[in-house]
Amino acid sequence: MPDMGRFSPEIPHEELKQRRSACQDRMDPGSVLMIYTAPRRIMSNDVHYRFRQDSDFYYLTGLPVEEGVLVLGPEKACVYVKPGTPEKETWEGPQPNLDETAEMSGIQDVRDLEGLNKDLESWINGISALYYGYGSDAGRDAEILGLSQKLLIRGRAGTSGPERVVHPARILHELRLVKSSWEIQRMQETAEITARAHREIIAAAKPGMGEFELEAILHNVFRKSDAIEAYPSIVAGGGRACILHYIKNDETLQKGDLVLMDAAAARGYIHSDVTRTFPVDEKFTEPQKELYSIVLRSQQKAIASSVAGATMDSVHDDAVSVLVDGLIELGLIKESKDECLEKKSFRRFYMHRTGHWIGYDVHDVGSYYIQGKPRPFEPGMVCTVEPGLYIPGDDDIPEAYRNTGIRIEDDIVITEGAPLNLTSGVPVEIEQIEELKC
Repeated sequence: MPDMGRFSPEIPHEELKQRRSACQDRMDPGSVLMIYTAPRRIMSNDVHYRFRQDSDFYYLTGLPVEEGVLVLGPEKACVYVKPGTPEKETWEGPQPNLDETAEMSGIQDVRDLEGLNKDLESWINGISALYYGYGSDAGRDAEILGLSQKLLIRGRAGTSGPERVVHPARILHELRLVKSSWEIQRMQETAEITARAHREIIAAAKPGMGEFELEAILHNVFRKSDAIEAYPSIVAGGGRACILHYIKNDETLQKGDLVLMDAAAARGYIHSDVTRTFPVDEKFTEPQKELYSIVLRSQQKAIASSVAGATMDSVHDDAVSVLVDGLIELGLIKESKDECLEKKSFRRFYMHRTGHWIGYDVHDVGSYYIQGKPRPFEPGMVCTVEPGLYIPGDDDIPEAYRNTGIRIEDDIVITEGAPLNLTSGVPVEIEQIEELKC
């Protein structure tokens, strides 16, 4: 096959080197870490979904290869891959060979995957700990753990298995939680693609359009920027916005509807996550403005609270406090604020948390609690801030507010000072949104 120049590094070598080094520093002396590529998944019969690499494998190697294993020791790194064959390349295009894999990953010791079984015993014989992601592949678990047991039992032959098996999430997911400046820049670029899509959709939405037509605009903007959906998009008109994970997107928008759109881009495995709520018509109605303003004030307070030393729980509490004040003011909550917070009766209108980590996964990895206590934010962490209100159509609700769902979501970087909003390019103020509609 001709050289099509498609095997340049996707992540700078220095970035990958720093990640692997940080991982090695946290490993036990004399231990080994093994990370496997993601499996190919069947969509229907013999048709596969597009391949999506395992986030941990990609984080440490930058390799999109479909079959491979990273082996990392305290002072060494080796990656096994399955080189392309002429037949496979005829069907699927060029595949990186061993030298090209080394160039992409910055790992010099690259071996054919066929040799892994032969090498496996030498990798884990006598090590103190094996960092291995058990639980995702029963057959592989049986092979790895069976070999470990065999080495332990054959002690008279001078072998010994790992003293313990540890899931690599224990160290690797903690590393992924704090982003480098390179990662944050990539997240900013992805956020800007998302912002373009949201602006186009807000401007285009009109009564009589299908939710799927707005989703099509989204896909068009993403693909023109070499990006894809970060997750199945929510484009929910009217009362469907009260369905938190509505993804059918197959209804027609009606005059007077609000549209809740939870949709964002991903590129190079870097994700964004944004929600906006806007009118199908040119203007918000007055009741819609009242509810929207409550959610916006809640989000503004929560973003301002997203600083080093705060926690997900404290940010959530700040968001809830503003929402409850607004609901009481509108008469949707009849009891006192203290009573509402104690009973959590606000959950009738706001039933989810206010944020989550984001990065190489949309709901990214990393602990939210340490020894049972909320984890303090540190500079470099990135999270969403996404309060909302979901007003049901119950008889005790004033008719003007019934079946109204509103959520506003942005991606926030924790810094040494004020929080950085990566997705501020998406209009959020009522006047900004209405100006786009004109």
